[in-house]
Amino acid sequence: MNQESSGNVHARELRETKTPQGGQERPVGDLFRLDGRTIVVTGGGGFLGTAAARAILESGGDVVCLDVVPIPRSDNWKPVEKAAAKYGRNLLYVQCSVRDADEVAEAFASIRQQLRSPIRGLVACAGISENGPSTVFPAATFRNVLEVNVTGTFLVAQAVANELLQTQLSGSLVLIASMSGHVSNRGVDTAAYNSSKAAVHQLARSLAAEWGSRKGMPLIRVNTLSPGYIRTAISAESMNKPGMKDQWEGDNMLLRMSTVDEYRAPVLYLLGDGSSFMTGADLRVDGGHCAW
Repeated sequence: MNQESSGNVHARELRETKTPQGGQERPVGDLFRLDGRTIVVTGGGGFLGTAAARAILESGGDVVCLDVVPIPRSDNWKPVEKAAAKYGRNLLYVQCSVRDADEVAEAFASIRQQLRSPIRGLVACAGISENGPSTVFPAATFRNVLEVNVTGTFLVAQAVANELLQTQLSGSLVLIASMSGHVSNRGVDTAAYNSSKAAVHQLARSLAAEWGSRKGMPLIRVNTLSPGYIRTAISAESMNKPGMKDQWEGDNMLLRMSTVDEYRAPVLYLLGDGSSFMTGADLRVDGGHCAW
């Protein structure tokens, strides 16, 4: 029998001392709890980001929301503030462009001084999409989509990993990808967006491989969550195109669009200890769109 390498021994020791081992002897409800943890949420002022933030607060975690807008929309943000007050949790909002490495570094330096619990996770929701036929799609617009969706996701994941490296605590990173990283969507010209989300899938697998067992690193799990079509005020504008609503609803097996609230439980599962043996994977929540 071959002896374990020193790197593997180190990784095994980290798992034994700092990481729940499947939670076999813990109540099931605890597997979704986030007590004593701060979770960073990018795109934290948007529809999906605020839904994730509320779920984290309700599950015992503190939340730091990062978003490019100076002040989030009040109709999105007020429920988050109410949840923080109701459950006695710490909630921070920091303006930050995730595509700018200096801004990300400044944001984390600011956050570090205000934490009540250590950073233990990330939900990377920040992303943009631009539509247009590829024959005339501007190169600058294509680059911008990649900068926000891919580079921005990487920069914040990197910053969270470095916080975990300092504290030597385990963590879980959830990168919001899309079913559009698996397939092309009929009726919309979104080559840049689709390409960026496929890149997020590969980014998660690559980071999971690096941070799951590397010597000197705590255990950091990295997974993606791939939503299907979500009914929001923004998607409602796209559905004004004749036939688009029927097509989007008919393209999946449940014959409807999702709501942001339907991603709360998947986010909590990926962040929490219930998914302790899951890394480098994609959780597709698309109503069966990709399963035809």
